[in-house]
Amino acid sequence: MARKRLIMMDTGSEPTEEIIGKYDIELMGMKLFLDDKTYIDGADMDKETYYSIIDKVKDFNTNPPLVWEIRKIYEEIKRRGYNEIIGVHVSSKMSNLITTCNNARGMVSGLDVRILDTENISAGAYLVAEKVIELLHAGKPYETVVSLLPEIRSSTLMQVSLSSLKYLVKNKRIGRAQALVGNLLGLRPILSIDEEGYLTPLSKERGKEKMIQKISENALRFLEKRPYNVKIYLIHGLDKNKRQVEAVYTRFMEGFEKLGIENYRVIRNRIWPTVANLSGPEAYAFAVYGEERPLE
Repeated sequence: MARKRLIMMDTGSEPTEEIIGKYDIELMGMKLFLDDKTYIDGADMDKETYYSIIDKVKDFNTNPPLVWEIRKIYEEIKRRGYNEIIGVHVSSKMSNLITTCNNARGMVSGLDVRILDTENISAGAYLVAEKVIELLHAGKPYETVVSLLPEIRSSTLMQVSLSSLKYLVKNKRIGRAQALVGNLLGLRPILSIDEEGYLTPLSKERGKEKMIQKISENALRFLEKRPYNVKIYLIHGLDKNKRQVEAVYTRFMEGFEKLGIENYRVIRNRIWPTVANLSGPEAYAFAVYGEERPLE
């Protein structure tokens, strides 16, 4: 039987409309809990509506679909004629989604479901997922892409700025930033994902200007020896966070132009409700991708 493959991402990986349309990506929406109501991100809750109401919501959280719900998703995909799914998902250390997908995939006979862990979240997960998808669509065998996954992950740096850690604590997604809780005293942390897929602090900065400078410096240092297939991803929550991440980009570009990297792509997006429900809506992330050698 000929293989008919579908590629899936989740809303925690911050997919763009461009990548969904270009590669016909199947979107798995996470479950959003807003006070006493439940929504599916990307299905019955969009970003515009979410950000228009979130300031009135007192309690919010995110969870992956349940096993039986994912089984139904897989069954529907099989009915559409697919016999293979490759799911590229957020870090298994920050979400139960991959565990749930692995439990569900054996429940649908005749459907080969393969799960890849980006070991990242938000904009970082997107950059890992996009490279995986590009390679698959270029005809790279699945096994080859899996062998390249560690290098793809290490080619990604995501930095995130939050107004508060209380939402991460409340939603039990604090990772290795736990040591910062209660000790910030007016400082704002820069968080990232470590090599094991856990959220971890990079530094603590006092004031927006120092935050902007540090995030820019970290990204430039990361790309100095990674000049190939460079991508820059800006993503924000509230409107004021868009101004902040654009300020980081402006500062970053002052140094980036000196690196002599001519081929690069800039991606802009707004944080999906899935992520904003975990981090709090007042957040932004600045992520960069660059390869030491071309992964083609």
